[in-house]
Amino acid sequence: MFDFIYKYSTSIYLTLEIIAAVTGIVLFNKYRHTSAKYFIYFLVYIVAIVVIGKYSYYVRDDGFLNFLEGTLLEKNYWWFTIFWSIGGTVFFAWYFQKILNSKISKRILKISLVMFLIISVLEIVFTFPKFFNTSLPFNKIASLMLILQCVFYYFLEILKSDKILYFYKSLGFYICCSILLLWLIQTPLVFFEHYFNINDKDYIFLRNVINLIAISSMYIIYTVGLIVSNPDYD
Repeated sequence: MFDFIYKYSTSIYLTLEIIAAVTGIVLFNKYRHTSAKYFIYFLVYIVAIVVIGKYSYYVRDDGFLNFLEGTLLEKNYWWFTIFWSIGGTVFFAWYFQKILNSKISKRILKISLVMFLIISVLEIVFTFPKFFNTSLPFNKIASLMLILQCVFYYFLEILKSDKILYFYKSLGFYICCSILLLWLIQTPLVFFEHYFNINDKDYIFLRNVINLIAISSMYIIYTVGLIVSNPDYD
């Protein structure tokens, strides 16, 4: 079980990400005239950054990128910090500003987004070069806070309107559920990265299982949401 999860978890992630992206592309015409089209672009973006981020596998064991071994770029923490932890959070904050109706909520999200970017940049600057070797705790916490705001404002609007009657037909509902699940589960893990030891198989197994459940659930929800949602209800 350990060997299976350790060897194939990244392949499972990539497969589910591709399925979600392909589903979005196939159903693109359905969402062409809504803000959901930007979410489909984002799913394709995720596949791209994950594929490129796998470069670190080709650094080890005399891979064709072995010249990066021993350099700051040897590990891919920096890549996913920039393009997922920061880039993904920025996208969701921007996306929810497009689908929310409340001007106050949009304004607060804009301010929170600016604060998030400032915190992220400052943490990178003051912890450099730690940025290349591990996840950044304050970035993760700030990211979670911003995601919680997005989800809170979206659900608040649903509760205040007649959207509550058909929430299950709205793609925004599925996006909220999936990102809330992922960020709430993954954020606490960053505090244990400092104690990470390649020889601690119990911790590696536990971390991989948690990530497998959280990430797989997110992309499955994305895929289901794209299929069952009706853009007329967004």
